[in-house]
Amino acid sequence: MLKNKVVLLIIVFAVIGILFYSLSSSEDYAGRINEKREAYQKDVFKEKNSPVANLTNFTGFKYFEPDAKYKFEADFKATNDSGERMILMTDSTQSEIKKAGEATLEIEGTTYTLSVFDEETTFMLPFRDKTNGKETYGGGRYINIPKDALVGSKIEIDFNNAHNFYCAYNESFICPIPPKENKINAEVRAGEKTYK
Repeated sequence: MLKNKVVLLIIVFAVIGILFYSLSSSEDYAGRINEKREAYQKDVFKEKNSPVANLTNFTGFKYFEPDAKYKFEADFKATNDSGERMILMTDSTQSEIKKAGEATLEIEGTTYTLSVFDEETTFMLPFRDKTNGKETYGGGRYINIPKDALVGSKIEIDFNNAHNFYCAYNESFICPIPPKENKINAEVRAGEKTYK
């Protein structure tokens, strides 16, 4: 009888420990995401040609709550050739951009292979999803991915770090249009929302 009580107590403490660890871990994660968002806002306001500094109706960037389910370890395959690829811009022109490779991940049971581009200091993943035109900017969003997020054949992609293109705030900016292969047929309720 005493042995059963001891076993039961051990199980109860183990469950409490797991719950505590998981709650503190998710709070740490949310804190890190929010710190990145604050730093991003400061950087955008400091820019010489900031898209938001002169907006009278701008009250700050708006975001979905940080959610670790939108953080993925994707398979990465580098592009074989080192040539430039053309990407369509919002003014109907095309611009050259270097494709770094392709990231493959699963979202809500569907596998996607997304083009990842090389912007010298970071990778850039432009994408569209089913929140566009509703909760998020209609033209899509992007994630700047640190180059150290690529380790071997794996790359960490966190949609909580997604931001609007500058043309979402100011139409005088010319922005890339995410390529068709980067259309996600699901709601990615992570990262930046529309500002209005």
